[in-house]
Amino acid sequence: MSYSTRPIGVLDSGIGGFSVVRQVQKLLPEEDLLYFGDGAHIPYGNHAKETIVDMARYMFQFMERQGVKALLVACNTISCVITQCESAVTCPVFNAVQAGADAVSKLKVDKVGVISTVFTHNCRIYPKIIQAQSPRKLVVLSCGCPDLARLVEHSLGDPAGMALVEDNLRQELDHMVWEDKVDCCVLGCTHYPLVADRIQRLYPGLRLIDPAEEMARALRAHFTRGGLSNPRKSPGTLTIYTTGAVAEYALRARQVGLERVASVEYYPPMELS
Repeated sequence: MSYSTRPIGVLDSGIGGFSVVRQVQKLLPEEDLLYFGDGAHIPYGNHAKETIVDMARYMFQFMERQGVKALLVACNTISCVITQCESAVTCPVFNAVQAGADAVSKLKVDKVGVISTVFTHNCRIYPKIIQAQSPRKLVVLSCGCPDLARLVEHSLGDPAGMALVEDNLRQELDHMVWEDKVDCCVLGCTHYPLVADRIQRLYPGLRLIDPAEEMARALRAHFTRGGLSNPRKSPGTLTIYTTGAVAEYALRARQVGLERVASVEYYPPMELS
């Protein structure tokens, strides 16, 4: 196998990274994708930092064994500790937090909202990076959502579950949108773009920033510069591994519109002490 025909790796704490896969399939349809969702341990944002690093390295090592040519870290929580994980792979690594900050830096806005897991919020990584690299002096408001990722993970396609998602969105976003009046909102967890239509319905006119879109664009630019794009003319495939429920992952992949799923397979989770 030549380097250019190796798969692209995408990892996440659960199904949230499907939002990244969706964007990569749209921009780079000829590429093969390998997905790892650690459904046994979701939500990552509620774990201790040391545990997050250990679980992330477990997935990184899996991707290294698979020989991926690039790794997309869809999980924002893992992105917060990326410097302690990326040495486990030899390929280029792209992470969601940097992608989200890059997207904001291109906008002419004054007040930015960020919704994320509690861990990402407590790290204050989005405000730090956004303010450091934006050419404008911005106000960045961050909100940690302890339950939203879990609710999205298990509620897609379930009307009662989606009603709970909407209730939680109102609880977390109402103040930021109606009182703080943010110009845009970064979806700082890859689960959140999967319910972007619900957010838009609740808050018409609110500009949403999906880091997945920026990650896919950055990956395409990297491949173009380095001549690393898969030369095939036919569409690539997607192989999914999960430490969670195989049937649920297969269902969610169909629900969010992922294409050319070759297989969905179980992989044993890392044992937590």
